[in-house]
Amino acid sequence: MSARNILPEHDLFDAWLLYPNSAGLRAIISRVKLIYEIRQGKFDALFYLVTRNRTAKQIERDELFFKLCGINRIFGADHLKNHQLSTEIPIPTPIVESEADFLMESLREDGVPGAEGQFDPDLGLTYLEQAAADGWLARNEANASGSLILAVAPGSKWESKVWEESRFAEVVTRLIKSNKVFPVIFGGPEDREKGGRLLAEWGCGANAAGELDVRTAAAALKKCSLYLGNDTGTMHLAAAVGTPCVAIFAAIDWIGRWHPFGSRNHIFRKSVECEGCHSPLCFNKRKCLDLISSDEVYDACVLSLADDGVDATTSVL
Repeated sequence: MSARNILPEHDLFDAWLLYPNSAGLRAIISRVKLIYEIRQGKFDALFYLVTRNRTAKQIERDELFFKLCGINRIFGADHLKNHQLSTEIPIPTPIVESEADFLMESLREDGVPGAEGQFDPDLGLTYLEQAAADGWLARNEANASGSLILAVAPGSKWESKVWEESRFAEVVTRLIKSNKVFPVIFGGPEDREKGGRLLAEWGCGANAAGELDVRTAAAALKKCSLYLGNDTGTMHLAAAVGTPCVAIFAAIDWIGRWHPFGSRNHIFRKSVECEGCHSPLCFNKRKCLDLISSDEVYDACVLSLADDGVDATTSVL
């Protein structure tokens, strides 16, 4: 899920330039061409908004590259140098601020106008995008019964982040009975088969996995009363459009680093002896996820669906 797919096509940026991360002769040639292209633009400043896993060497390389492009004013680089996260995650794993809060702080530290205000992750969804989402939901009878729409994201590109399918099945089965929810599966094409199995077990719902592009999916998520799922890009889309999240986190990263935006989310994460592994493949039978019970996730969903807008963030460690 790239920034190009998430951010609006018009009104926010004049153009997109891609920075090649690969190695080899072709990458070098591409970078030389990019330097020339950027120099032609005669840009005054650059906002260096990258995550905290950048090494000092990588930051210095990037600064040199952009100075070769004729850009001498770089916002955010010094803040990143002073607040990097180590490549080795300590045990027990400490709590850190989210990447979103970190990036806003980097702009505030450099005195960027407007950065001192409250952050609003407005995706600028268009009327056509919202109409496309409404049309998809209507065709799949999501609003036909007057039920609350429940977004369910049971997959992830990292196997180590995936909560047991049977537990998703159990929680949503109970929610259908207790809260009359209409489940909609979200995710990529790789999640479609799993979504089909879950829908067959529930006997109702719709499968959006692999059917909607990123921004149309965001518009559909905006219509949902709740997101239930793993730590995924879909979770962040849901949070960005104001949908509260019940999010299930594997203990593989710094605590809090990728928590969804907002204060109406319920976060589940359990500490284990191997936490901080940052591995896409689990070597401990997904113990941290196995410790998260269906009962506690169901209770959080019921609480969120009954929520009247009061802050209700919880972290279970």
